[in-house]
Amino acid sequence: MNSTAPRPPLRALKLSLLSSTVATLLCSSGSLFAQSTSGDIAGTAAFEPGETVRATNTDNGVSREIKIGEDGRFHFSALPIGHYQITLQNGAQTIKTVRLDVVAGQTIPVSLLVQSGTASNGNAKNLDTVTVTGSSVPSIDVSSVETRTTFTAERLNSLPIPRDVTDVALLTPGTVRGSGNFGNLASFGGSSVAENSYYVNGFNTTNLFNSLSFSEVPYQAIDQIDIQTGGYGAQYGYSTGGVTSVNIKHGTNEWKGGLSYVTAPNAWRSHYGDVVAKNGNILYNNRHNTDTDNVYTAWLGGPLIKDKLFIFMLGQFERETSTTLGQNSNYALSSSGASTSKSNRTTQDSPYWVVKLDWNINDRNHFEYTGFNNTQKSQNNYYGTQYESNSEASLGSFAGTRNYKTGGQTNIFKYTSYITDDLTLSAQYGQLKSANSASYVSPDGTVSRYNGDIDTDAGTCPYVAYNNRYTGPRYTGCSVTSSLGLYGGEDTRKSWRVDLDWRIGDHDIGVGWDDERWKSQSGQSYSGGHYYLYYPNNRVYDIIFKTGGNLGIRQKAAYLEDHWQVSDRVMLYGGLRYDGFSNYNSSGQIYVKQANIWQPRVGVSWDVLGDQSWKVFANAGRYSLPIAANVALRAASASYYLQNLYSYTGIDTTTGAPQGMKLISPYVINGENGSAPNAKSVADKNLKPYTQDEFILGFQHQIHSDNAFLDNWTVGTRAIYRKLRTAIDDTCDWRPFYNQAVSLGLDTSGQDQWDVPEGVPGCFIYNPGSSLSLDVDLDGSGTQRNVTIPGNQLGKKASRQYEGVEFTAEKSTEHFYINASYTWSRSFGNTEGLVRSDIGQADTGTTEDFDFPEIMYGAGGYLSNDRRHSLKVYGGWKITPEWSAGVNLLIQSGTPISCLGGGYGTFDTEYGYSGGFHYCNGKISSVGTSGRTPWTYTLSPNVIYKPQWAHGLNFTLSVLNLLNNRQKTQVYQTGESLSSNGTNTTYYATTYKVGEYFNQPRYIRLQVQYDFTL
Repeated sequence: MNSTAPRPPLRALKLSLLSSTVATLLCSSGSLFAQSTSGDIAGTAAFEPGETVRATNTDNGVSREIKIGEDGRFHFSALPIGHYQITLQNGAQTIKTVRLDVVAGQTIPVSLLVQSGTASNGNAKNLDTVTVTGSSVPSIDVSSVETRTTFTAERLNSLPIPRDVTDVALLTPGTVRGSGNFGNLASFGGSSVAENSYYVNGFNTTNLFNSLSFSEVPYQAIDQIDIQTGGYGAQYGYSTGGVTSVNIKHGTNEWKGGLSYVTAPNAWRSHYGDVVAKNGNILYNNRHNTDTDNVYTAWLGGPLIKDKLFIFMLGQFERETSTTLGQNSNYALSSSGASTSKSNRTTQDSPYWVVKLDWNINDRNHFEYTGFNNTQKSQNNYYGTQYESNSEASLGSFAGTRNYKTGGQTNIFKYTSYITDDLTLSAQYGQLKSANSASYVSPDGTVSRYNGDIDTDAGTCPYVAYNNRYTGPRYTGCSVTSSLGLYGGEDTRKSWRVDLDWRIGDHDIGVGWDDERWKSQSGQSYSGGHYYLYYPNNRVYDIIFKTGGNLGIRQKAAYLEDHWQVSDRVMLYGGLRYDGFSNYNSSGQIYVKQANIWQPRVGVSWDVLGDQSWKVFANAGRYSLPIAANVALRAASASYYLQNLYSYTGIDTTTGAPQGMKLISPYVINGENGSAPNAKSVADKNLKPYTQDEFILGFQHQIHSDNAFLDNWTVGTRAIYRKLRTAIDDTCDWRPFYNQAVSLGLDTSGQDQWDVPEGVPGCFIYNPGSSLSLDVDLDGSGTQRNVTIPGNQLGKKASRQYEGVEFTAEKSTEHFYINASYTWSRSFGNTEGLVRSDIGQADTGTTEDFDFPEIMYGAGGYLSNDRRHSLKVYGGWKITPEWSAGVNLLIQSGTPISCLGGGYGTFDTEYGYSGGFHYCNGKISSVGTSGRTPWTYTLSPNVIYKPQWAHGLNFTLSVLNLLNNRQKTQVYQTGESLSSNGTNTTYYATTYKVGEYFNQPRYIRLQVQYDFTL
């Protein structure tokens, strides 16, 4: 589905000795429990009657004791992350002790084997206490087939990277930064940025309205982040990209707290260069943009009741202020001749808080509560933009304010019971509320708000613009922006989940169930309810576009999986996941129901030498995605999309609205006349789920050498292949339906092959390449007829493939750590996935792709997230007890460039697809064949000072993008287009291949932190 017609303007270094090794494992397993909230400990000990192993959490005193199997193996499942002491004992007699850290989603291997004569022969008084170091613990988890990387809080605080979840995920192999059109999101393994899942303490915080945002917690509240880039087990779903899991800090038996101040002032920033058109004219004067960010954080955690009840509390206030100058309107990109591009001054306040409660009811039962609020308030003050001599820009007159509110409170409750040594039960309930509310104030004080009622106007200030051939008087009007978001909009989520982990002999069996309900209150309207586009000869288009409603999704899932230790060296994994999705329109009706979505997943791990130093692994699986809630906003709910042509006699000089209007030609686009379509007319009756298959083969090897430099490196290689099996998108081609009506002898005198009857959905949801079967009113009579359109009449099958090979190396010692990866990959096909990066289309699941067969001519090729080469290196060095340093290096090749244009006669003017075809210079121009953006490189160092004269105080100075590489990361890809009157407009000499987004310029960040113990 196209967006609109005509399209509106778019646009610390030292770690604990063990965690420094295991925190960045590339292939490791974990508890079967939900979404990486806990970890496992597995090991071996010589079996002796009466001997047991006890795991004690040194943070809170909770301990668990289990028996050693006759094969000498033991396994602790679903342990809360933290510091542990593992003790081999015989009654009250301690034989051996090991200290280690449990990391989210991973199994930590440990050996409790003792030398003969040190324990049971009466010498137990000589305690064999072992301090675990990186060299004494195997860093390869042979009990897993998954691919993941986990970062601890200490490492997160020391890395010279932007302080957010996405930039942490981008450190992992196989990830690339997505288009700037969608904000700061990552693409995993060639998937679009809308195909990821995000969790906080096991609760899914992904925004299911369009899957392009998620609820975040303050950076200082994060205990660990677990990034899964592929091969995840059956307990994980709702993702064909990657899974990011955040675990929040918790209280311990010591009262500990801290204060932190992070600043990145504008004076310490370089800026983007000016964007200059190919003819020498300035489009954007970026040199005078400003940005200052300050973050103040305080936290405290400790025991409310020692060994029983703990609390962690954090409060954070962030304020970011920025000024962004608008586009030079004399050289605007819009062929319609849009009014002056506005500049804005923005103040964004983020008063976040977090609370974590842990209640150890006893050693076998644990209850926890996680609550956080991430409300964010933004005020955008808009101004006109004044350019002098095609060079310097400045703020013009004040043009109004937008007040925008997002985020809200999340509550998560979880109960864990270790029923027996081998049986663990977990139950979780969570609820999320996130605002999405906007209001607008004109310079004269007029307030504009849209309440979501499509039958009322959104205020009294319409949006006005003028065609470039219009020569009459121009009035800017009183609108603040072209379109208004919903006032009082809100997203809500409620989720229930139960997991059971049962160890039976050599089998570790997991079974689970979850039920999620999502609701989105959303909508959009042109300011004042109207978009007036003026043309010569006293003609004006009144374009009305309104959506609004309460939309819903119901998701159910269940899984069964087994980790089977076939032998000492071989582990087999088998899992089966079931998903079921129901999507609701604004009337509460189900318009898509998908059940019995079965997703098998299998894998094998081989401990080649039997000492956990060499692992070969493989896995294969199927993954599925639900349909985003935003699809229902236009496709399945009542909406208006009208483009009526009027004559007029005058213009209101205050609002810019036409006066004395007389209707010349009404036009309903996509059948959107304000009536709700029949729920059975929206989607294919035989709709298959959005699914992807994945295959991974890899190995890891820990090098042991007498050479000090070579010793203890862990190296690995992973080959990954992903193939989109079935996609879901929409088709807007009425021609096959019109032909059906003609063949049935129906009266089609009041329509043509392009226009659907009013009240009929203008686009239909289906699987591209498959037939489309639904009930539809073919002639506008109100009679619903079952119609089946063969797939070959609707266009090509959706295709997307990703091939990648990753090489990794890491090493950690007492004084330094380093992690390096190189990825060769390619992503190709005819669809990026759920969104379109090249045109910035965020209509998740209903992009322009497949709307008409002609749109897909030339669509096959290398896709927007294709980067052939990617080198990533990060690490740190402890120079002295007081001084340390870190570095992060990223080098990546560019992304493909296409040429988008008009073509095929006046076809694109029918539906507003101007510049939407892979067609330039009178011929098909296949996607990605017009060159690539430049290589980018980012080198970011930091230095950390922890003065011995002030225990707990530390200063971290980071320089992000030291060399100030500001290369283009995305360019304008429209080479030509057809205007609404069919006249060809060319952009080759002006904006084609001109930079649209760029590598973040250099900036300096200072962090001052003080940690204390009460």
